[in-house]
Amino acid sequence: MGMSTHCDAGCRQGFEFDDFSHEQLPDGVEKTFFTCPHCGREYLAFYSDEDIRKLQARIRRVQKRFADPKDNHEDAARMEAELQTQIKEKMDALRVRMEGARGGE
Repeated sequence: MGMSTHCDAGCRQGFEFDDFSHEQLPDGVEKTFFTCPHCGREYLAFYSDEDIRKLQARIRRVQKRFADPKDNHEDAARMEAELQTQIKEKMDALRVRMEGARGGE
């Protein structure tokens, strides 16, 4: 089952999508987005670079700790929150950099 949304900046039709699209940009930046199937309007989800992708891999490893009943879940939750904060800060800065360089999305 896909995610439901509507094209609020284009044709205004509702639609579902199952997965995000990815576009490789210069300097190892990857753009993650989805597209309205009716009018082709592109909606940016986020940009990522090598540092962000490494943090995302680390957070996935930390999240696996929650499946182990013997692991310290409080410590894992603290680490997960710290990583989420770092990822958000880096994604926000990268978005500003990319959209400034590309003239906006």
